[in-house]
Amino acid sequence: MATTSEVKAGLDDIAHTIKTERQAFASSKARIQNASGNLAAIPTVFADVIATINAYTPTGEFEALSKDEKAALQVEFVALKAVVDALIADF
Repeated sequence: MATTSEVKAGLDDIAHTIKTERQAFASSKARIQNASGNLAAIPTVFADVIATINAYTPTGEFEALSKDEKAALQVEFVALKAVVDALIADF
């Protein structure tokens, strides 16, 4: 059985652990919200690049590869944005 001082020290440790994890949670929440904003900005920030690729008529290897890579990144973007938005909704 724990002594009075051990109980007090244990309670202090519990409080410290809760405080530390609450701070980590708040930091994580802020980072996830930041990630959502960064992802949401991609279509605007890279509008010129996206429009240029969309206008390509794949007449060469570079154009075809660019279209393929953009398509793959779009799939990844949509999936990641959905996960990030779901995490934010859960907060």
